[in-house]
Amino acid sequence: MNKIRQIILLSVLLITLLTGFIFYEIKTYQSTYLVCAMPVPAYCGNPDLTENETKGREIFNSNCAACHKLDARSTGPALRNIDSLVITKWMIGKNHKIDSTKIDKLGMDYHRTMFKDFVNEENLALIIDYCSRTRY
Repeated sequence: MNKIRQIILLSVLLITLLTGFIFYEIKTYQSTYLVCAMPVPAYCGNPDLTENETKGREIFNSNCAACHKLDARSTGPALRNIDSLVITKWMIGKNHKIDSTKIDKLGMDYHRTMFKDFVNEENLALIIDYCSRTRY
């Protein structure tokens, strides 16, 4: 019985030492690989956006991207190269008449009520700038 206790104690001690050594190595690890300082090409997801397009992307991602994509139909239609005059009239124009048969289809009442604090004339122009830029 005494021999078994000694083996268990030695095993626990060894496991504790190995675990501590592994954590120490992880914490103090420094990579010896050389990091190449090559520029990342634009087609890898780093588009050169103007200041307005960058602001428009932030607004788009925080308010629109849940339902809309730029190039693919999602819950809502794709918004790349949208007709800016029509969108502005729909979203901002208070007296603009919308075809009543398309209100449910386009969800304009939903957009006007849910995003009235975010989609004003200035922010809508920024969103349109972002959505109207060429793809590549």
